[in-house]
Amino acid sequence: MAEWKEELPPIAREKLAKLEEASSEEKERMGEREGLNSLLAEFYRGSLDAESLYQSLREYQEQGKQFLLEEAREKLAASFKSKGLLIKFEEKGDGTLNVKLLEEEEVEEIEEDLVLELSSGNFDGAVNQYSLLVVDCWAPWCAPCKFLTPVIEELAKDYQGKIVFGKLNVDDNQTLAAKYRIMSIPTVLIFKNGQLVDQKIGAMPRNVLEPELTKHIGEDEG
Repeated sequence: MAEWKEELPPIAREKLAKLEEASSEEKERMGEREGLNSLLAEFYRGSLDAESLYQSLREYQEQGKQFLLEEAREKLAASFKSKGLLIKFEEKGDGTLNVKLLEEEEVEEIEEDLVLELSSGNFDGAVNQYSLLVVDCWAPWCAPCKFLTPVIEELAKDYQGKIVFGKLNVDDNQTLAAKYRIMSIPTVLIFKNGQLVDQKIGAMPRNVLEPELTKHIGEDEG
């Protein structure tokens, strides 16, 4: 192995070895998966609309790349963009997928859930998507968390279009809890333009929590 490879961390050397051992077909699939991930990232950021994403997925279908359609279906279903998605995956009798672009009126009318359910799968996407995101970190066994829940729901309703609210179950997402050093719950994380700008601990009443959130609205303006 070349000297520069020896200087790499063990995990990087292992990944490089696997890549070098991969067949040309496997390498091509890796590249195509990276292309799909980039496409979905643009869609999550809002720089790619549903119709443009559909056209790309349609090309995968016409090229017989079912593995990419299956991966796209799985990732979109798990994302924060899943509600009201105009793209539908239809499974045929032979198990292959067809992709269809729905009209607005075809989308099933579902009452909007104003508080996002966050997890390790969609957390970073939500942080980067919304300019002001407030995350309620909780657990089912936590009594003070139950006090804070209706406060969060009321604020989510009253500040639609200005603040996006989400809930993160720390029991189910312990890696994220460790990343943000959540030692006590409920903890409220406040993200502004993709950055953690504040953190509040405890079951605060609305009149205490609300000004801590609203001070971040439009503070970059003027």
